[in-house]
Amino acid sequence: MRAALSNPPYAGIKVWLTSEMDDRRLVVPLAREELRAWMGPDPALGDVQLIASELVTNAVVHGAGAWVRMTLRTVEKGGRRYWRLTVTDPGLAAGVPVPRLPHLLEVRGRGLWIVDELTFGCWGTGRNAVGERIVWAQLARCRLSSRRRESR
Repeated sequence: MRAALSNPPYAGIKVWLTSEMDDRRLVVPLAREELRAWMGPDPALGDVQLIASELVTNAVVHGAGAWVRMTLRTVEKGGRRYWRLTVTDPGLAAGVPVPRLPHLLEVRGRGLWIVDELTFGCWGTGRNAVGERIVWAQLARCRLSSRRRESR
């Protein structure tokens, strides 16, 4: 399923049936490609792709569901425009996504810290009316990619 509209509120919506995929790890690169198609050369593309990588990975690994849905839309608040990325899974996992402090040599466990840093804490999680787990993140549309800021 794919819907990409040029006008707000949606830039796109995509659902992956992970239960039908040979390798569920493929969802992350597919999500990054989808965002590139939706956002074009937007300066925030790299940050939105990184956030999506973390949230989609969490949905696939911890969500334990047959599907993952990703939505990107623009929102306006106080005269400023933002990208709002939402990743939804069936909500089968009992736990709530929270950043944790991994051990120094641990390879995993830093994803939500990355999301928190890139969004300046503007992200959250909850459940919708049918019990699906929703994790969202929001960042300014005009924001330069973190990689660009560091090179200055």
